[in-house]
Amino acid sequence: MDTKLITRLKEFYTLETFQVAFYQAQISTSTNEYYSKAFEKMVQIEGGHADFFAQLLDKSSVEVPKVIGSVFEFAGGLLGDMVGSTGAVNTCKLGIALENKAMETYRAFIAESKEKHYSELRDTLMEYLLDEEFHTLWLRDYMEKHPN
Repeated sequence: MDTKLITRLKEFYTLETFQVAFYQAQISTSTNEYYSKAFEKMVQIEGGHADFFAQLLDKSSVEVPKVIGSVFEFAGGLLGDMVGSTGAVNTCKLGIALENKAMETYRAFIAESKEKHYSELRDTLMEYLLDEEFHTLWLRDYMEKHPN
């Protein structure tokens, strides 16, 4: 596995780990059952993404970024708690920003994987991009329907 691919896999692992921590914090701060259920689902999906990238790194005998992951988990949780206490709209706005970053990164990686002929990886990346797009749509919809 080339160094650029390893760097990308680490980048995705870190981004997905941060999203998991941020969304996990929303579950514990909300009293709205539906809202919490949506974030539980997002944690499950984003956690699966992070696990996938960790497994690819592990199979390539590359150490999964544990220190960065721990720092990002802490930062994601802290940020999630702070934003969660200011209301659902701010949480959704930050969630959308995180999802936009993830989508941008996935699109770039999908283009790179086509050039390198990583077709199996490319299919998974497209599935994960769809997940990020669906999360963004839910966050926007929730924010519009629940402005307070």
